[in-house]
Amino acid sequence: MAIVAGVPAPSLAPRMGQEDLAEKGGVTYRELRARSLINRCSTDRMPFQWTVNPYRGCAMGCRYCYAAYTHEFMGIVTPESFHTLVYVKSDGDDTEGVLARAVRRGETIALGTATDPYQPAERERGITRRFLEAVARHRGVRLGITTKGALVLRDLDLLQRIGARSSVSVNVSLISLQAELVRRLEPWAPPPEVRLEVIRRLSAAGVRVRLGLAPILPALTDDEKGLDALLGAAHAAGARMAFANVLFLRSPTREKYLRWLQAEFPRYVEAYERAYQGRVYLGGPYRERIHALVSRLRRKHGYRDAETREYGRPGPARQLELFEGAPVLRAAAPSRTMRR
Repeated sequence: MAIVAGVPAPSLAPRMGQEDLAEKGGVTYRELRARSLINRCSTDRMPFQWTVNPYRGCAMGCRYCYAAYTHEFMGIVTPESFHTLVYVKSDGDDTEGVLARAVRRGETIALGTATDPYQPAERERGITRRFLEAVARHRGVRLGITTKGALVLRDLDLLQRIGARSSVSVNVSLISLQAELVRRLEPWAPPPEVRLEVIRRLSAAGVRVRLGLAPILPALTDDEKGLDALLGAAHAAGARMAFANVLFLRSPTREKYLRWLQAEFPRYVEAYERAYQGRVYLGGPYRERIHALVSRLRRKHGYRDAETREYGRPGPARQLELFEGAPVLRAAAPSRTMRR
């Protein structure tokens, strides 16, 4: 699907609602008429074959969100709009049929790959819950859910029903225990202690839960003490698996993130620009060091797996000296632009 600046893709234009469904907390919601909530994953780099994103755009507001580029397919060229203009998908007439085919083939479905399925709109719209109700009618589903949202606890009953007949796991995304830093990075996501409680309650209910330590942000969340504390706290809460990767920066997320970094932590801007110059993935000694560190800490805390995800091929680079010895960031007053 080609991107033409300011012009919605022909396949999307007739399905994009023009009227506002609601405006809440600075976020505008509109309808996107979907043929199916389930879409084929077109790359073999991912450990799943199907994706489900009930919303297009995400009100969690994560500064590093890689998916901001997807709004360009809708003719929206300002990357920050990804967090302030959210499209709510209809349930889709073909969802049931696609779901049945995926189950019959034994293929894995990932819920929440580009946008959070438990972002604020879900409380009223309930698209995610209706999808899970459809999943619960099947046997042998292979489902993974990724979220920062505490609203996943609303669906504990469904997750338990699905787990009794199928395979389901919940990846709780949390990249730091520093509450103030997390608030600056993910301004409208639940704080760390809430997400640890989500892990605790999911685990206590018998739902398989995994820590999503992704992305690790150079100089901001990559210190050993912080990663050690995070992996330890998540394991104590009940996570027995964990995955991690290093920050991936493609346009327009790159420009958005660097603007935010310039305003919040300007001393790191030059290092980021040099490290990511001409590439979207970090490779070389820095990546190797971080992966070795996470693997060691994973073993230390007794995690069962040794999984490190690499989305794409990291190019050769010499970034280690750019972030070597970067200090642990201390909590600071939030900028006014992050308040609502």
